[in-house]
Amino acid sequence: MKRFRFTLEAVRTVRQQQEQKAMEGYAASLMARQQALRQLEEAERELDNDYHDLRLRMEKGCDAATASHAISRQRELVKKRDAYTDALSVAERRLNISHQKMLEARQQREVTDKFYDNQKQKFLREEIRVEQKLLDELAGRRAVSHSGYNQTRI
Repeated sequence: MKRFRFTLEAVRTVRQQQEQKAMEGYAASLMARQQALRQLEEAERELDNDYHDLRLRMEKGCDAATASHAISRQRELVKKRDAYTDALSVAERRLNISHQKMLEARQQREVTDKFYDNQKQKFLREEIRVEQKLLDELAGRRAVSHSGYNQTRI
């Protein structure tokens, strides 16, 4: 019997490659989001610690120059935190886009796989039908040859 050959094998391969690429893009986006989240958390910790230190200095009493310097540092840390917040938002949007692309690529690959499965099942059914036809033909020949053999002996 001839072997199965999927007519859209090239399309199937391309769909698998597209899905793999989309999955890699999603993984990279996920890692970028985690990195942005870590940076934001670190900036918030740094801001909280600095605020706590400033409050302690103010309670103990400090000169205006020290307070002014500490407040300037607070403003810089707030800007840094805001920048990391924006970076996290961008990373989350990219993550959502890459997730959508991955889902679309998976869906396209699944459509191709379903077509492959249907074509393979059709091939197997046809193969079984041809084999059964050959077996029926052989059984018919054998029945004819046996009936002829029995008649000559009588």
